[in-house]
Amino acid sequence: MTKLVRRLAIVVVLALAIAAVVYSHLIVSHQSTVEQANRYDIAWTGFNGRLEITSLRERVARYAATGDAGVADEARLYFQIIVGRLGTWGSGQFGRFIASNPLREARFEALVRDLAALEPMIERLDEPAIQADLMRRLVGIATAMDRIGGEAYSASLTEAEDVRSELKQKIEVETWITGALLTLGAVLVISLLLQNRLLSRAHARAATSAANHAFLARHDALTSLPNRLAFQDAFATEVQKSAEGSLAVLAIDLDGFKAINDTLGHSAGDALLVSVGERLSRFAGLWQDASVARFGGDEFVVVLRVLNGVSEACEKAENLRRALAEPYRIPDGTVVIQATIGVAVASSSVPDLQQLPDNADLALSHAKARAKGSVQLFDVAMRADITRRRRIESDLISAIALGEIAPHYQPQVDMASGRIIGVEALARWTHPTLGRIGPDEFVPIAESSGKVVELGRAVLEAACAEATLMPPEVKVSVNLSVAQLVRDDLVETVQDILERSGLPPTRLKLEVTESIVMSDTDRCIATLHRLKKLGVAIALDDFGTGYSALSYLRLFAWDELKVDRSFVRSIGSDPHSLSIIEAVVGLARQLGISVTVEGVETEEQRRLLQRVGCQIGQGYLFGAAMPLASLSPRLIGTLSTGRKPRGTHLRLVEPSQPAG
Repeated sequence: MTKLVRRLAIVVVLALAIAAVVYSHLIVSHQSTVEQANRYDIAWTGFNGRLEITSLRERVARYAATGDAGVADEARLYFQIIVGRLGTWGSGQFGRFIASNPLREARFEALVRDLAALEPMIERLDEPAIQADLMRRLVGIATAMDRIGGEAYSASLTEAEDVRSELKQKIEVETWITGALLTLGAVLVISLLLQNRLLSRAHARAATSAANHAFLARHDALTSLPNRLAFQDAFATEVQKSAEGSLAVLAIDLDGFKAINDTLGHSAGDALLVSVGERLSRFAGLWQDASVARFGGDEFVVVLRVLNGVSEACEKAENLRRALAEPYRIPDGTVVIQATIGVAVASSSVPDLQQLPDNADLALSHAKARAKGSVQLFDVAMRADITRRRRIESDLISAIALGEIAPHYQPQVDMASGRIIGVEALARWTHPTLGRIGPDEFVPIAESSGKVVELGRAVLEAACAEATLMPPEVKVSVNLSVAQLVRDDLVETVQDILERSGLPPTRLKLEVTESIVMSDTDRCIATLHRLKKLGVAIALDDFGTGYSALSYLRLFAWDELKVDRSFVRSIGSDPHSLSIIEAVVGLARQLGISVTVEGVETEEQRRLLQRVGCQIGQGYLFGAAMPLASLSPRLIGTLSTGRKPRGTHLRLVEPSQPAG
């Protein structure tokens, strides 16, 4: 019943929203109609012209009769007024009215010519012969103006009648919508009252179910499996037992679960988790003293006794992995998913049984980083990995502050001329004791530890400052992380860095991947629009690797697409890869987007890419990422040999203003 009421409330709210939108549209349309009626008053303009020609004829006739010089001046004044009036008739709404009828337009042009011919006669008004001729000609002009003015009056009446009819219809619709809004509002109030009553009953029943609360406190609400708290108690009990066999812990993670949630919806994901929990429980029931728990998300844990130590634990884990890979039938269809399992077994190398869950989790992390969908046994060497990870994490902030993490630049080259048109700034870290640490190691640590925003800002600041030392035609590209893109202050941060460095916004290009935009599409696209208004170029990196890459071309006006290196790697052996690149280049050309191809490593790849229309390349063929101090002398040396340089001469120049 509650679901029915909720659905009814949703329907009513949607109906109210639609009605409100339609009502707002009608109001705007109503205002537009009124404004149109006010603007389209050509009758008044036509009447004034007819009145003015009559006044002119009257003044000419009076002067001919009296010879009063003041009347002659008035006649000349009215002549100028009529000249101006015809100018008014020829423009704006009245001009469009005249142009709407070719015959009327011809009469108007003749009227303008006839009036212009009177100007010398007006100046010689004191001559009797001129007076008679002038009054005769004014009769024809007055007739023409009366005709045009009369037509304007008729057209204005017709338009006014149309406006009144349209306004009447809109008022009727507004009246109907007002009644509908009141009715829907009453339905909504009744629905809310009914829902509140049902919720009150549900809360009363929940308050009387203490046992149910106790169960939920120690069990997962979705799968009814023991939760982390219950597992810790059960594991502590198993540790204290002197039962036969060794204790083993299996840490389980479902690979690709997020993709199922994103594509099929959370209801499908929940159904899958319930099915996985049921399958784990059935398997655990076949083992000695085994129990299953869900820690949250797609993380499950199994604790069990094994008689043959490591070999039996790994065998059971492998059997479990295969069982979990069997298809699942859920309401949305059939789903297949893989599992990665970390295994920890009590042994002489692990005397403290309390460490087993942590060890299994370490083994799981190790497997996910190297071979998803596998079983990984814990090894003490993995603790060295976690020690190194913690060291890197603890040193990140100081490394950022001290400039140990600095941008290196990889050239982006016009493959036809060899000219460098830009560089991509890539973070590199030389640790004082650990040596060089690859970005594939420290960037994920920065993301998981919440330091990636500081890291990204430091790289952006350094890249903008060093870009001012490069030639003005060279752009610098900097990657944005999802943590940066979803921050409300990103646009202000970029603007501040550009202003303090003195780098023009048009020389900065920010790169985002499709996976970053997917994290919060509406918010990310809105931020990208604001960045683009600064004058910064926006590139879609790793294009072609996501399942909905083409859909993002509709959402934003990208300045550049960067074709992922995976397509380039296989173009020599797989013609489909080259065809895909050619299609992307053609599509981008139609949309007015430039294309950069990543991962160009051989002359053969460059030749094939140029053949299908690629112009800009990036990869080891043109140079690895290097500090500016190494990049500039290399190109300067190329110039000093007297040979034509393959790329742009990156010269060190004084910045227009000191970097902040």
